[in-house]
Amino acid sequence: MRLLHEIEAHQAELETKIRELRRSREELEASRNKYAFLYDFAPVGYFTFDRGGVIQSVNLFGVRLLGVERERLIQRRFEQFVAGEERYLFGGFLETVFAGQGKETCRLRLSTGGESPLYVRIEAMVAESGDECLAVLVDITEKKMAEQALSESEYNLAKAQSMTHVGSWSFDPATGRVRASDELLRILRLSREEMTQDAFAGVVHPDDLASVMDHLRHGIEQGKSYEIEHRLLFSDGTSRWVYSIVEPSMNIVGNVVRLYGTTQDITERKQAEVELRNKTNELQAIFDSISDGITVYDHDGLVQHHNLISPQLYPEATLPGKSCREIFHPETPFQPGDCPVERALMGERVGTSLVSVRGGDKNQYVDITATPIKDALGEKNRALVFFRDISEKRLQEMHLIQTEKMSSIGVLATGIAHEINNPLTSVAGYAEALLRRFRDEPELSRDLRLDVFPHYLEVIVRESYRCKGIIDHLLSFSRKSDGSAVEVDINEILREILELLRHQQGYRQIRVVTDLKRDLPRLLGDPSGLRQVCMNLLVNAHQAIKGKGEVTVTTTVADDAMVAIRIGDTGCGIAQDTIDRIWDPFFTTKEVGKGVGLGLALTYDIVKRHGGTIQVESRPGEGSLFTVRLPAGRA
Repeated sequence: MRLLHEIEAHQAELETKIRELRRSREELEASRNKYAFLYDFAPVGYFTFDRGGVIQSVNLFGVRLLGVERERLIQRRFEQFVAGEERYLFGGFLETVFAGQGKETCRLRLSTGGESPLYVRIEAMVAESGDECLAVLVDITEKKMAEQALSESEYNLAKAQSMTHVGSWSFDPATGRVRASDELLRILRLSREEMTQDAFAGVVHPDDLASVMDHLRHGIEQGKSYEIEHRLLFSDGTSRWVYSIVEPSMNIVGNVVRLYGTTQDITERKQAEVELRNKTNELQAIFDSISDGITVYDHDGLVQHHNLISPQLYPEATLPGKSCREIFHPETPFQPGDCPVERALMGERVGTSLVSVRGGDKNQYVDITATPIKDALGEKNRALVFFRDISEKRLQEMHLIQTEKMSSIGVLATGIAHEINNPLTSVAGYAEALLRRFRDEPELSRDLRLDVFPHYLEVIVRESYRCKGIIDHLLSFSRKSDGSAVEVDINEILREILELLRHQQGYRQIRVVTDLKRDLPRLLGDPSGLRQVCMNLLVNAHQAIKGKGEVTVTTTVADDAMVAIRIGDTGCGIAQDTIDRIWDPFFTTKEVGKGVGLGLALTYDIVKRHGGTIQVESRPGEGSLFTVRLPAGRA
């Protein structure tokens, strides 16, 4: 019984151990399955290699990594999957792994037949048996590509900075640390070891240092971006210009933790700007020195540039941005086909003339030349317009015409005067001979039939010589001038002209009062021109009087050594709204056929050429007073 009891107890113990072994086996199987799952589905590849690099085992990630089924991978050499130029690296790596006892690492590019490259990091160590090594393969393709992209980006950035002469930097206000790119170091002529805040301040031009540091301090304190141009001064005495753009980086509480900036070497640009300004100033000086008005219109017919003369001709119409319509077609908002600017913009060179009213009442004559400025791309032209004020030229032309006309009349008058002088001389000679005969033969005077003859003969002689004097004055007045300046007695000129006018039929009712100063200084000028001045003023004074009236002629010496000639009349006078226009060519208040409006314009021009002035005082119905002031003793 005892033996049976022992057997039963031993059997129960055995059954208990069997249950424990079964439970341990189940736990071991579960653990093995768990680790097999982790082994296969781990995010890295697990490989076992022998000393020849033959694959002994591989997990599921390794299979997917190489793209070959597990059965076909086992017993294949791993180097078959390594890019050809890196296989020698893998061989050397295996030798190092089996020769040592620690973990070894290498990076390889695999060749799996895919379009994209595959980069892995291998970490391996020898197994306890010494015949195998356990290896872990980590896919670092994305990291490698990111590193390559970063490296390429840094290379491109460095090249771009080098090509554009732009360096980048960052500044930590807390530590004062400055990080600079290679191009910035080249610009500052500093090594990387030398690049500190003090070293940067040391190359800033002393005259610009305060401004640079103020901008930096404000950028840190206020957290605002800024731009600044300043100079650098190097130890060899050379200087460079740089342009910096600075942006702050702030933390969550609004404090600046870093400044990021770019600094560009703009020395060549600065030099080009100086040269451009010099060239611009030179061209502008040339532009402004041209006596014609010059205006450049853009492709829309708007003013771009003008020289100094254009605003003198058209003060408002040539301001930048003004349209060509302001001058050429103010009545139409669009550009008509006859607008010289429009035609120039179409590629045509145009020459025309323009008559406008200047100062509200004075005629202005302008020659216009519009020339296209070709666009370099051949797309949009501009227009270069020259304005030449020919008002004075027109006056001179009219003056020349009038002078030629007077010259022709003078030639005719001279011929007629000579023809009249000859018979007058004969008449006067014969009359004087008859008078001598009466004196030599007394018996003739006792003849009652001849008692009035001496008186008649005296009248004939007197009137003949008076006619001869008038003709001599006419010849003197019509004598052609050679333009040279000589001494002129203005009183004598006035007497000659008054003598001529005294015999005009329409002037016999007009009383002439003269007050010509004795010992008046002589003038240095053109006698013919001064005669024309006096003649025009005296003729106008007489013509202003309808019927009876009075003309006063006075000469005096003014305080400033000027000879003053005053010619007044009691005629109709000049209205105040037209008195400023009487000096304009072709302006006249006379009836049609009584004048062309050149007399006072030519008078004004002649007086100005002699360095004098002419003024007028007039009231309608009360007459006019013209005052001419000419310098004594010089032209």
